[in-house]
Amino acid sequence: MESVSAHPYQKIAKPLLMQSNLNKILLIVLAVSVLSGVGTGYFLSSKSQVELQNIPVIGKEVKNASQDTKTFRDFAEGVIKPISVSKNSNEYSEGTHILEREGAYPVTLTSSVVDLSLYEGKKVKVFGETQKALKAGWLMDVGKVEDD
Repeated sequence: MESVSAHPYQKIAKPLLMQSNLNKILLIVLAVSVLSGVGTGYFLSSKSQVELQNIPVIGKEVKNASQDTKTFRDFAEGVIKPISVSKNSNEYSEGTHILEREGAYPVTLTSSVVDLSLYEGKKVKVFGETQKALKAGWLMDVGKVEDD
């Protein structure tokens, strides 16, 4: 008679080392990605500014604030004068300049786009957007100034 082994079932398949292989693959992909990024950055930084400036821009022409006619649709004409600064620092004042108009109420002006001090004492046409004012009758955020 043949002897019967105590373990009738034998494992013929070895456990796969999937986790170890997956870690190696991820490490290789990460290393290739980092090296590709460094190589691309080095390549682009070695190009001269002239080469980069000749790259065509596809799309609409870039506009600056003074070319924006949709936002700055309000306008007024007159002479720009600076607003006198109050000695009381706690007093609220609107705007930095006043546009004095002939036969009409003055317009209080403010602007973060145009340096209004360059036009002090000159007769100009200002384009901007009317803002809600607390004290002034008409407060305008100026985006464009035309000399007369």
